[in-house]
Amino acid sequence: MKTGFFTALFGVCRGTAVFRRLRENSGWRAVWHLALMSLVCTLIVGLHMHGEIRREWSDCAERFGAVFGPRIAGSAANGLFPEREPERPRSMELPRSGRLLYTARVPRPDLSERALNGADYLVVWGAGGFGVAMRLDERRWDAQIMRPDRRIVREQLDRDGISGFFARELAAGSGSNWSIDDFPPVEIRGLFSAFSSLSQIIWFIGEWLGCFVLGIFCTGFFTLISRLTGAARARGLTGMEYWRIGIYAGFPGMLIGAVADALELPFLHYGLVYSLALVVYWLPAVLACSTPEPPEHGGEPPRV
Repeated sequence: MKTGFFTALFGVCRGTAVFRRLRENSGWRAVWHLALMSLVCTLIVGLHMHGEIRREWSDCAERFGAVFGPRIAGSAANGLFPEREPERPRSMELPRSGRLLYTARVPRPDLSERALNGADYLVVWGAGGFGVAMRLDERRWDAQIMRPDRRIVREQLDRDGISGFFARELAAGSGSNWSIDDFPPVEIRGLFSAFSSLSQIIWFIGEWLGCFVLGIFCTGFFTLISRLTGAARARGLTGMEYWRIGIYAGFPGMLIGAVADALELPFLHYGLVYSLALVVYWLPAVLACSTPEPPEHGGEPPRV
């Protein structure tokens, strides 16, 4: 008999009796339920992160207005340029440990050691191109730039080569006209509101995938250990039954971990809470499935 998602969720939060039915679910059904549970947890954390992301981008819009002015415009001769002092290079911080570098017509961006140490990504904006650099690790960066001729150049290089890469490509793009039509100034608040919505979508997808993959990895790892040690066989369970029980045994830990993340409880984050709760609850769940089922009311216990 198949057990639905909400029956499974409410059942595992009340006790271990439901695991006898849950181990009969197919592997694909268990994976589907894990995906739904990951979605529930993402929604719980998202109630907190939605406001955080909106506040970050709202503050960023305020800082952008103070540094570059409240609007940007575009022309074939200059590309995108700020309303305030379009000929003066400057920079500002971006959400999530980023930095925006406006180079104007200067071909070499000001990439100090401090900027590279504190940033996880860079956005380079100038008359000679528009580029992005993402940190891969302590030394390696992935950098790409689109020049006015619509040519996109991409390289992976170490931190010492970032400044030279953008200096070379910005210089190569300077003097070229952008293939865009002139358009009137665009309000920054509306633009940053769109960035905020996009950031929330990207965060939501990444958080959901993180919860789902962590569940698959943890249950798969412990199932493999049980196969090697013979723990599942000793309980009269197949490897797939043992794994499916683990999927559902992790649901309470997923809920607790999501709430801990949403409340920003100190020293408690989703991965730690989930893995600890999974290990603690998995054993009684397995025991509930491996012990003989109690007789129905009014019946006699089986004779040995």
